[in-house]
Amino acid sequence: MQTVPIHQAKSQLSELIRAVEQGEEVVLTRHGKRVIRLIKEPETEQPSIEARRQAIQAELVALREKVGRGGPGFGELWAEHKRERDARGDSWTDEPKQARDAGR
Repeated sequence: MQTVPIHQAKSQLSELIRAVEQGEEVVLTRHGKRVIRLIKEPETEQPSIEARRQAIQAELVALREKVGRGGPGFGELWAEHKRERDARGDSWTDEPKQARDAGR
């Protein structure tokens, strides 16, 4: 650990920063009293894609709980539509139009 008076640190700032980057602590003093300690900023890691996915998923779950379902989902609406269609006796099918026309 280096101890450097502030007035001296002004002229040595680049050197002191290099020392801090190498892991050394530098203490700046004024009239012999410690004023500030310079330390290396910790390296931050980017969260992995999986960690971000999990965080987003957790936010969505929390939002769903807060907002509620609000009504039937697409699957439920589609099943209801098919039941009503079949009850009417419509000639619709789940096959694509080309497959129906080929059978004629």
